[in-house]
Amino acid sequence: MDKDRELIQKIFDNEADERERATFARCMEADDELRKETAGLSNAVRLLEESERFDAPMAFTAGVMNRLPKKKPSLFAPVREFLFGSRVLRWNMATALATAAVLITTIASLSGMPRWTPTHAVQPADAATTVRLTFYSPQAQSVAVAGDFNKWRTDSDEMKRLDGMWSVDLKLKPGVYAYSFVIDGSSWVPDPGATAYEDDGLGSRNAVMRVTI
Repeated sequence: MDKDRELIQKIFDNEADERERATFARCMEADDELRKETAGLSNAVRLLEESERFDAPMAFTAGVMNRLPKKKPSLFAPVREFLFGSRVLRWNMATALATAAVLITTIASLSGMPRWTPTHAVQPADAATTVRLTFYSPQAQSVAVAGDFNKWRTDSDEMKRLDGMWSVDLKLKPGVYAYSFVIDGSSWVPDPGATAYEDDGLGSRNAVMRVTI
């Protein structure tokens, strides 16, 4: 099993060669637990790729540095600092920004210039992200994905096969989408690795995914 996990890691890191991929595909056909574990890892990778990233606050580094233990100064440190230390005016970033805003506003009011107002960066309305869908089906001759994003067309987003594993990259805007895999043009199967499902109104289910920037 440890060798299988090492091989899984190589495959997800795109470091496995064709022989290793073919060997792993045969192992998954014979091992249900390995197949489930691979599907779970694929789902986890997709969730990580789709998850929202947050930038660290501007004061994060300063806060970490302030929490680090400080070295105990020697007896001669104050004397050495007084005689040889440089004189530096230290600015707090928040204070500097506030001071700059006050200065700009004051200059603008005196000169008749329009005032500057800080704004937050806004994502463009048509921003899209790449979403990868994967599906394991070594017996299938063709697999496509149909859903809300392509008006449920079965010939729009065809998946590519590699040793029994099918995949496709989709450019999608933020939102919630229902979809299913279409095998050999006739058999509709909801994504077994999806985190949510909904009834399709015809007695079957569709997978549901949420796309965020």
